[in-house]
Amino acid sequence: MAKGSEWERNICKFLSKWIQGTEKPYIFWRGHGSGGMFTTSDAVGEAFSGDVYSVRKEGYFFTDRFVIETKNGYKSASFDKHFKYNKSDPLKEFWTQVSNDSKKSDKMPMLIYKKKGLPTPWLGINPIVYDKLKIHLRGLRFMHVGWGMESLDDIWFFEMKEFFDSITPEIIKEL
Repeated sequence: MAKGSEWERNICKFLSKWIQGTEKPYIFWRGHGSGGMFTTSDAVGEAFSGDVYSVRKEGYFFTDRFVIETKNGYKSASFDKHFKYNKSDPLKEFWTQVSNDSKKSDKMPMLIYKKKGLPTPWLGINPIVYDKLKIHLRGLRFMHVGWGMESLDDIWFFEMKEFFDSITPEIIKEL
């Protein structure tokens, strides 16, 4: 899979297909200066944060609820780093970034992460989202990572495709 902007475009195509069954017309696209807060002069005229935003009204329900951060190709990012108390923990840094952005935007955080060399993208959600969706996620494999910090929510990781096979746009609209 691609790194950086190409990875973000692939996620946008995947999400567009999740909503309408085809990639085109694109419903989502990567944000300008993705990862940062910015204001755009599109039809919505509101501030966006994260890497993915809706370019069509069919996707507003999703980006109105979530700040979506995408990360790909970070060789040093690993689930097992969490247990070693390393100074540098890229997954913790990714989650901190999207969590902070979501608080500023009054939205929920969503992290889509793929480790370099592995085929599976992972999707991370916070405890609030997990509690609201867990009835729909029964039977899916997941990893719950606790940071042991009151200032940073735990994260539940699911295989991205399995998550979106179980969670429909209608379910997200009910959040």
